[in-house]
Amino acid sequence: MDSSESQDESSHHNKDLLLFRRARLRDVDSIAKIYSSSIEYLDPESRDWIESIVKKKSRRLRIYVASIEDEVAGFIIVYKKRDKAYIDAFAVDPRFRGRGIGQELLNYVETVLASEGVEKVYLSVKNHNNKALGLYIKNGYRITNVVLILRSLSRDIETDILKVDNITIRLDNIKRYSFPRTKLLDTTMWSNFTWDVDEYIYRVSKEDAIALAVYKGRRLLGVARIFFEQNEVFVERLALSFYRPTESLKIVVYALKTRVVSQPTTAITIPVDSSKSALLRTLIQLGFKVIDSEYILQKELIKLRYGVDQGNVANVQHLHAVKNTEF
Repeated sequence: MDSSESQDESSHHNKDLLLFRRARLRDVDSIAKIYSSSIEYLDPESRDWIESIVKKKSRRLRIYVASIEDEVAGFIIVYKKRDKAYIDAFAVDPRFRGRGIGQELLNYVETVLASEGVEKVYLSVKNHNNKALGLYIKNGYRITNVVLILRSLSRDIETDILKVDNITIRLDNIKRYSFPRTKLLDTTMWSNFTWDVDEYIYRVSKEDAIALAVYKGRRLLGVARIFFEQNEVFVERLALSFYRPTESLKIVVYALKTRVVSQPTTAITIPVDSSKSALLRTLIQLGFKVIDSEYILQKELIKLRYGVDQGNVANVQHLHAVKNTEF
């Protein structure tokens, strides 16, 4: 982890006296409040998770805020991985909406990322959030994929036909577990950015989750990171063996149903990129149904990186002095 104060204190002012900077511990309550007011458009996240991100001062996972007179008006959570980045959450306080603050905060974060060598930035938008979708398209983003959200009650999952000989299922608390470093096929694009950093954040936060790994003999079939909310199991990350991934998926679902879920009415929710058609067909054959979707958007930052917008880049040039550590 990098804890350089020079990066944490970096900022930029505009004519409306907005301040853009890395989030600090005193911002956590405000960020959590804005998050909860935007939960219709964002996946649930706790205050403790936000605080853990701010405390670690990671180069890979950051929160930037826009503030007015030291009051947080909006935030962006972003993951960075080499020359690519993923915006995980972005919201403006309802009291400050309609002033262009979100636009300027997004521009600032893109400029910071470009100054660090990021060439492409990705984000996801829920299918009913048309206002945000329009903002991103206006700012040069284009839709590249769709993530489908699939769900099934445990009792409706057809796993009786599966042959599960010689299968080993490992379950543990996420804080005590490290996922195997074997190269696997993630079911969603964003997992490529988030899973390893999130694993580290889980270890230092109060948040809880379950790690699942399924083996056939000595061969790893798949891994999953799971958390519970009321009567539902959310699969945050699902990654499968490249060798016969559809068969691996069936066995991982079997493991979820038989080892993780305790009640037949418990729902299991799994996100899958629409481009992975074989995996989608397999889940639907097992009894899952599509209940929601999210757009994946991408923007090229090449122009910012190579100085077309020199004025903005100049505001963050000193960030290059920070050591280029991935965590």
